[in-house]
Amino acid sequence: MQLTTDIHGLFILILAAFTLGSTFLSAYSVLNVVRLRNVRQSWKAGKLFGYPLFATLFLMSVIAVTLFAWQKSLAEYYPIAACYAWIGINWFAASFFASKRYITDHGIVKNINDPSQTVPWFQITDFVEKQQDVESRYIFFYQESHPEHRRSIRSIRLELDIPASQQEEFQKIVSYKLGKTIRTEAESLIDTSTVK
Repeated sequence: MQLTTDIHGLFILILAAFTLGSTFLSAYSVLNVVRLRNVRQSWKAGKLFGYPLFATLFLMSVIAVTLFAWQKSLAEYYPIAACYAWIGINWFAASFFASKRYITDHGIVKNINDPSQTVPWFQITDFVEKQQDVESRYIFFYQESHPEHRRSIRSIRLELDIPASQQEEFQKIVSYKLGKTIRTEAESLIDTSTVK
């Protein structure tokens, strides 16, 4: 009997730790969104109709189980169901903000919670646009140099899928930010030797 009580207490302690951890994670994500300055454009980029796949499925499962417990009047499970629901809401919020794409005056933010996935405009050396059925895909190439090794420069590729509703505005921003530093395909086809 003592072992069962200890295991139950351990499970409650783990659940409480995850509840607290998920709260900090979502607060961190929201704080990063609030701190983001000069956002010109943003859009949802999750795998499930723009929403994060696993967080959404987890939240829907928790809601279904919670409704089942409420319908059957299983009052002893209400606190546990509430903790799982809170974890689901926080996970969904953190994943939703992390999966969104933000285009700012400073650069492209692919993941709000990972500074290494923020690419300043000045680091982008080239890009390619690939037209797809509904959305277009931009492939940006940028260089990342390590401060300790100034001669060690890595070329990194960043792919962005742009929804149809955002394409025109995104093209304007890319043209404005990179048009002066990167020649477009049309410009590269001009034979400058014939121009006097």
